[in-house]
Amino acid sequence: MTYLAKILDEKRNEVAELKKQRPQQRYEERKNDLFPCRDFAGNLKRTGENLRLIAEIKKASPSRGVIVHDFDPVEMGRRYLGLGASAFSVLTDRLFFQGSIDFLETVKLQFHLPVLRKDFIIDERQIFESRLIGADAILLIVAALDASQLRDYLQLAAEIGLAVLVEVHDRQELDTAAEAGAMIIGVNNRNLKDFSVSLDTAIDLRPHFPEGVIAVAESGLKSADDILRIGQASFDAVLIGEGLHVSPELHTVTWQKP
Repeated sequence: MTYLAKILDEKRNEVAELKKQRPQQRYEERKNDLFPCRDFAGNLKRTGENLRLIAEIKKASPSRGVIVHDFDPVEMGRRYLGLGASAFSVLTDRLFFQGSIDFLETVKLQFHLPVLRKDFIIDERQIFESRLIGADAILLIVAALDASQLRDYLQLAAEIGLAVLVEVHDRQELDTAAEAGAMIIGVNNRNLKDFSVSLDTAIDLRPHFPEGVIAVAESGLKSADDILRIGQASFDAVLIGEGLHVSPELHTVTWQKP
């Protein structure tokens, strides 16, 4: 099985458990008391020479195992805020990334930036749960959904105030995202089948983005030269996790601050 297939198989088990917690009902009961979501899209739109940074708070990955052994989401967030981040991405997948919704809730309380819930969403209950735990945006992966699910989930997210980063890996997925009405599209340079990485994936797809859509490059960004290439390709923002932790060179990059 591919990494993605293994992850989605586990997600189906998690959704079965989540169903018992009735997140939609809890949302309906609490929706008038929830704070408005922070402006994720507004913080990503590039208006100058420098790119925007979505800094990912991540402890581990399926391909690398534990990346940050002394993991502290607040300390990590503090460092990334100092670098000039415009938004945070927080992993909430437990089994494969050793994430937690507790990490997201903590980061949301400690900082003023919008927070993206990075997980594998395959059911509307996860969208209601995301709003309840304080996410300002969610990730929807085209490879994990059919076209009708993507449209429905984009609509549901908008109705309850969540922004959506729609992730694609190739031209067909990009067209699917555009047809579904995605307004923030991220190109994942990492192949979810074998986890190989190529920046050419994002650069080759950028000319095919619909006009007005916020363009994000994800994964495999490790050097100032990588950032330069993505910036020259007219992306608005980058999403970087492991690179910020392992590459001091990225700490010298000047980002456009919100």
